[in-house]
Amino acid sequence: MKKWLQRKGIHKPAILLLGLTMLAAGCSSNSSNGNNESASSTNANTSNNTNAASSEFTYPMPGNVELTFMNEQLGGTPETLPIDEEYAKRTGITIKHLGGTPMTDQKFSLLLASGELPDIFLNTWLQYPGGPDRAVEQGYILKLNDLIDKYAPNLKKTLQDNPDIDKMIKTDDGTYYAFPFIRSEAGRVYGGPIIRKDWLDELKLNMPETIDDWHTVLKAFKEKKNASSPVTFRTMFLGERTGGFAGAFGVMGNFYVNDGKVVYGYMEPKYKDYLKTMSQWYKEGLIDKDFASIDSATVDKKMSSGDSGATIGWQFYIEKYNAAAQETDPKANFVAAPYPSAAKGTLPEFGQLDNAYAGTSSAAISATAKNPEAAVRWLDYAYSKEGSMLNTFGIEGITYKLENDKPVYTDLVVNNPEKLGSDQVMMKYSHGTNFPMIQQDNNLPSKYPQTAEALGVWKKTNHEAHLLPPITPTAEEADEMSSIMNDINALVKEAELKIILGTESADNYDKYVQQMKDLGIERVLEIQQAAYERYLKR
Repeated sequence: MKKWLQRKGIHKPAILLLGLTMLAAGCSSNSSNGNNESASSTNANTSNNTNAASSEFTYPMPGNVELTFMNEQLGGTPETLPIDEEYAKRTGITIKHLGGTPMTDQKFSLLLASGELPDIFLNTWLQYPGGPDRAVEQGYILKLNDLIDKYAPNLKKTLQDNPDIDKMIKTDDGTYYAFPFIRSEAGRVYGGPIIRKDWLDELKLNMPETIDDWHTVLKAFKEKKNASSPVTFRTMFLGERTGGFAGAFGVMGNFYVNDGKVVYGYMEPKYKDYLKTMSQWYKEGLIDKDFASIDSATVDKKMSSGDSGATIGWQFYIEKYNAAAQETDPKANFVAAPYPSAAKGTLPEFGQLDNAYAGTSSAAISATAKNPEAAVRWLDYAYSKEGSMLNTFGIEGITYKLENDKPVYTDLVVNNPEKLGSDQVMMKYSHGTNFPMIQQDNNLPSKYPQTAEALGVWKKTNHEAHLLPPITPTAEEADEMSSIMNDINALVKEAELKIILGTESADNYDKYVQQMKDLGIERVLEIQQAAYERYLKR
């Protein structure tokens, strides 16, 4: 079990709501899930929108094709899962998983230099040094425009029907560089504050809405519930440790948009106010003393044991924490808490919100791939109706059955004999997230209604107005920006830790802002603004 949990990397939730209208086309397919009516409808659409080679193709692909696949989130040699076996049976293409290295890892550079490249890379190509255009220019990955026209009728039709998505997944000059992971509208929000509601009720405290409310609550958790770490954090959650509280100050880290202008949150005056507050909380013992280095397993233990009463986490952590804590404390009740706002009755400016396409889990095809057509066919299956059903609901007869043409989960998912949560089961039999595909609403069951209610709580922010879309600076701009941001990113991390841990006063943050300017942040903002304006004109 441990292997396949690791296989999936960061476990974002699988509550997904993008309608099947985005999959109006599909490939001609001999689907093994018995959904022949869908297949017939799909075939009709496909034949009208692709060339002869595409319309005549049927799965499985002949020839016993084998491709190699590398995922940045995986290490070692991943275990073959039932979803892999089903994909191979349906597509006729066997995938050999090679583990992977993040693009930011030195091992990735060594891999590129070696020339021994996998057929398919799953990575965040927007973060490639010089951008995806440079990766194509350097001969590491293929420009996919012609390949999509010839061999990817499902993705092609999806993009034709959804120009907003099409706009996101190409560069300014129209280059398609990867098969995208597209989040559903509901799936764009998947994390936020989690708190012990039973403790609030016991202490006669209301759900915290503002930063002051949170201070009152965390202080009570420490003093009256003897919580050693009233609020704890995973080191890299949402890219920021305590960042879930920054929105109450009207700021967030990194780049975002204010009234049409790209800004860098770490330079904003209110960011210093946020750091000052976090430093005070840490000094009072309200923030986990080990927050700068703590791992996920330790956070889980603290949340389920009563050492901590709050964190920031993914949706299905609510289910996990309740199940673990209630074994010893049946009254334990973890629920989602709203992102804190500046004042009661107002929305926080920021929370957690992804673009429909954030660049993550994008599958590029190596320029050295011996069978690019097979790689495209395998990837395109995910955008067909049959592929979407498989990725969303798993394998018919095992994880679901059809009743009145609607999927209904089996006891393997609903009442798992190993006591696994529904999301854990589906990680073996489907691709709920972080895979090149379009997310759909899988209505995963949970015996904890708090889990399903979380997204509605966390989505209540003004974050949409500030979201920077997936812009693509030119290769030259990206190179220049990367050389500047390497030093600035290190500086920001250093400043945040020193101030929150109390080794330096927040009053000194202005000097770090000046250092950012000296390092060239204003030039980076010029580049980002130009790329943003080009994006709007696509």
